[in-house]
Amino acid sequence: MAIKEAGNVIKRFLPSEFGSDPERVHPVDPATTLYAGKISLRRLIEAEGIPHTYVCCNGFAETYLVSIGDVTAVGAGPPSDKITVLGDGDANGVFVVEEDIAAYTVRAIDDTRTLNKIMYMRPPVNIVSHNELIALWEKKAERTFQIAQIPEADLLKLIKEAAYHLNMRCPTRSPSL
Repeated sequence: MAIKEAGNVIKRFLPSEFGSDPERVHPVDPATTLYAGKISLRRLIEAEGIPHTYVCCNGFAETYLVSIGDVTAVGAGPPSDKITVLGDGDANGVFVVEEDIAAYTVRAIDDTRTLNKIMYMRPPVNIVSHNELIALWEKKAERTFQIAQIPEADLLKLIKEAAYHLNMRCPTRSPSL
């Protein structure tokens, strides 16, 4: 592993696994493969004694909040009249502004409290369900949205049948890569 070969030059390794903690999520296939790879990399880092900090920041605010949490329209901007809700919309998400993620990540590099630990970014005021997020937006915009719900069973079927780029499949790689 290149980082191990660098010896004392590397003081702290922060793998780019920003998002959810792969060991605390309950994914379905094919995301299971993605998270399994991240977990394998963690075990390798730890077994090699590489100083590290894992940063788990959950959802990037600018990615998800622009579409009011509608993951079917990420990057499309605010919806005009219709929002798609996955499941019942009551599951909580955590949305953190990217500049805050960067600031805390940079600070973690020299903070001994984060050495060989997982740093979670979960500001309580940033924890909100999709339904709560929609309600906040409707109140601010003084209008209501048409809600299209995709029940959990239908969502799982869509994930399973999705094209390669939509279902997060990734090639299986050796932990040594």
